[in-house]
Amino acid sequence: MEVSEFSAAYKVSVGFKQTEVGLIPTDWVIKPAKQISEPVRGSSPRPAGDPRFFNGDFLPWLTVASLTNVPESQLFISETATSLTEEGANYSRTLQPGTLIIANSGATLGVAKILGIKCCANDGIAALLRIEKDICPEYLVHFLNTQTKRLREVIATGNGQPNLNTGLIGELKFPFPPTFGEQKAIADALSDADALIESLSQLLAKKRQVKQGAMQELLSGKKRLPGFNAPWGRKNIGSFTDCTAGGTPSTNIDAYWGGDIPWMSSGDLHLKHVNKVDGRITDEGLRNSSTKWIPPNCVLIGLAGQGKTRGTVAINQIPLCINQSIAAIFPVDSYDPNFLYFYLDSRYEELRELSAGDGGRGGLNLSLIRGLEVPVPHLDEQQAIVQALSDLDSDIAIAEARLAKARDIKRGMMQELLTGRIRLVQPGSNVIPLPIKPAAANPPSSQPGHSWQINEAVVIGVLAQRFGNERFPLPRKRRVKLMYLLHRHVEGRAEGYLKKAAGPYDSNTKYKGPEAIALKNGYVRALRNDKYEGFVAGDKIHQAQHYFEQWYGTTTLEWLERFHYRKTDDLELLATVDMAVVDLTAASQPADVVDVKRVIATHPEWAPKLSRELFSDDRIASAIAECQALFNG
Repeated sequence: MEVSEFSAAYKVSVGFKQTEVGLIPTDWVIKPAKQISEPVRGSSPRPAGDPRFFNGDFLPWLTVASLTNVPESQLFISETATSLTEEGANYSRTLQPGTLIIANSGATLGVAKILGIKCCANDGIAALLRIEKDICPEYLVHFLNTQTKRLREVIATGNGQPNLNTGLIGELKFPFPPTFGEQKAIADALSDADALIESLSQLLAKKRQVKQGAMQELLSGKKRLPGFNAPWGRKNIGSFTDCTAGGTPSTNIDAYWGGDIPWMSSGDLHLKHVNKVDGRITDEGLRNSSTKWIPPNCVLIGLAGQGKTRGTVAINQIPLCINQSIAAIFPVDSYDPNFLYFYLDSRYEELRELSAGDGGRGGLNLSLIRGLEVPVPHLDEQQAIVQALSDLDSDIAIAEARLAKARDIKRGMMQELLTGRIRLVQPGSNVIPLPIKPAAANPPSSQPGHSWQINEAVVIGVLAQRFGNERFPLPRKRRVKLMYLLHRHVEGRAEGYLKKAAGPYDSNTKYKGPEAIALKNGYVRALRNDKYEGFVAGDKIHQAQHYFEQWYGTTTLEWLERFHYRKTDDLELLATVDMAVVDLTAASQPADVVDVKRVIATHPEWAPKLSRELFSDDRIASAIAECQALFNG
C-alpha cells in the first residue's frame, strides 16, 4: 500500500464558531464525556503481588504498563502481559470487548484505546462505559489521542504522579460532527492511515531483521558471496592501525565555542553515518583542549558511561573533531573502514560488556579497542560485503522515509479532519449502499458494547469452528463469502464490501483488526497443512460462540449450514450476483440476466468472470432465483 492510497473526496468547510476546543464548523456540537458516557476507573486487588490474586489464568490484567509498548497506530488492545486469578478478578473491574479505555496515570497518561478482549483493569486505567448509540467510539479515541500533551501538562492533577480522575475525564470536551456517519467516516480515514503506518512499521522491522541476519552470516564468514572462497585471517586492530580519543574545550570560555570547526559529542553517534554535526568550536578552542581533527572514514566508538552510547559504532564522512567519549580508529588502505564499521556495529552488545574494570563503570578505552580481534577477508571480499550491506541500508532508509511520510500525513489528517476544516464526502462507488429487505431493528454491529472489529472477529471465529477443520482449514476466500451472505441475511446489507476479482471482498477484516483480534483472542488459529491454509477454531472459541449467540441468536448458523457443502466457486457466483442485484435494485432497475451481466461487465475486476463457465447465462439465472429466495423470501 502506497502513501498515496489515503483516498477520500474532500470539500473545504465554511462557517465556523469559536468553542472551548477551538474553531469548529457551525453544525458541530461540543459535549463533555460525562454527557455521552459513564466515566469509571479500574481497581486493583490488594496487596499487590499477592499470589491469591495475581499471575493466574482467569482473566487478562490490563495495567498502564500494558500500554507502554502498544504502537500509536494500534487502535485495539488484544493482549496483556499478565492475568488475574478468579479471586483477583473479584477485586478488580471487569471490562468487556469494545470498551474505550484511557490511561489515567504513568508514562502513557492520556493514551486511549479500545479493548479487543474481555479483561480486568487496574486503577491506572479509566473507561467510558455506556457510550451513547449516536457516538462513534473510534472517533472518540482518535480525538483523545490528539489531546495527550494537554491532558498531561494542563488537565492532570497531582504534584508527584499526575493522574486523571473520573471527574476530570467526565469534563473532557469533544467536538462532534452532526451525524454518526460523519464521525465514522473520520474514524475510518484515520484508521486507514493507522493501517498504512502499521504495515510500513512491520515492513521496516522485517528489513532490519533481514539486515541483522545478513550481518551475522556475511561478517562471520558463515555465508560467502559468490566468487569468494579464500580463507579468512584474524588480527587485532592495533596490529594494522591506531586509534585516538578527543576532548572538550572549556565550556566556561565563550571564545572556544561557536566557530567554524565541526565538533562531535558521543550523543551524535546515533547518526551512524556522520556527515553533519551541530557542535562548533573555534581555532582557539582546538588549540587549548585535547580535542583533535580526525580524517574522514574513521570508525568511531562510544567509550565511557553506562548509557546507550557506550559501544555505539559510527563512521564519519567528513573531517571533524571529537570529544573524549569517542574513540576514532584511523582508516588504512589494507582494511576497508566500512567493513570494520559493519563488523564492530554487529558486536554492539559485546562492546558494551567490555570494560577497563570498576564493575563495568570504567567503560571502554583505547587499549581495549586496539586489542579487539577482527576478521580479515581479502580486501575485494570486504568491499563486496560492504556493498551488500550498504544496499540493505539503502532499503531500510527508504522504508524509514516512507514511514515518516505516512506519520506526517496522519498528523495532518488529524489536524484537518478532527477540527472540521476538511469535511469528508463519502464515496459510494463499490460499497453496497442499500438493503434489498428491511434491515434488522437492532443489527449486531450497531448494538452497544462492542465495535465492528470485535463483531467481525467473533464471526470469523464461529465460521472457522463451523466450516473449518484440521484437514480442511477455512480459507479466507471462502470465509469472506460466508461473511457476506451472513450479513445480507441478518442485516439486509453487507456494508464495506468491494467488487474484487474473487467477488465481494472486505479487506478491512484483514487489515483493520478483526483477523488479528480473532487470532490473539484465541477464537481461531492459523493452520497450514500439505495442501490447504486457513483458520480453524482456537482454544477460546467458546467465548466467540457465546458472543455470537448473544448478538445473532442460534438460528443464523442453521441458516448458513445450507452452504456447508457448496463449492467456493458456487459461493463466489452467488455473492457476486447478489451484489449486482443490490446495485440494480438501488437504481430501480430490473435484476435479470442481461442487467446482472452488464453490472459485471462494467467493472474492470469483474469483467473477466463472464468468460468463465461458472458465469454462464444459466448459472447466473439460477443464482438470481436463489438470491430472491434467500433474501426476499
